[in-house]
Order: sequence, then structure tokens, then C-alpha cells
Amino acid sequence: MQEELTSIKIKKETRDVLKSVGKKGETYDDIINRLLDRVLRRKKGKPDASE
Repeated sequence: MQEELTSIKIKKETRDVLKSVGKKGETYDDIINRLLDRVLRRKKGKPDASE
């Protein structure tokens, strides 16, 4: 079964920032999920996996 994809509009500047924080081979979806995980962990008072 194929994954369902959704397109979102972002500014080129936002895309460039995402690209700059991404790791080699990481998709924008991977980058966004990693960043969201960090934000949610901080909100819950849990340390980041990188800390």
C-alpha cells in the first residue's frame, strides 16, 4: 500500500532553512518530524535524544 502524501506551501526561505538543518539523505518530512519531536519533548520536560 502506498503512503498518502500531502503538499504544503512554504516560502523558499523556509525550505532553505529546512535544508540547512537536514542531514544527508533526509527528506523534508524526516526533518520536520525530527524538529517537531524535539519541540514536543521540551514541552513535556523530557530531554532531547541529542542531550
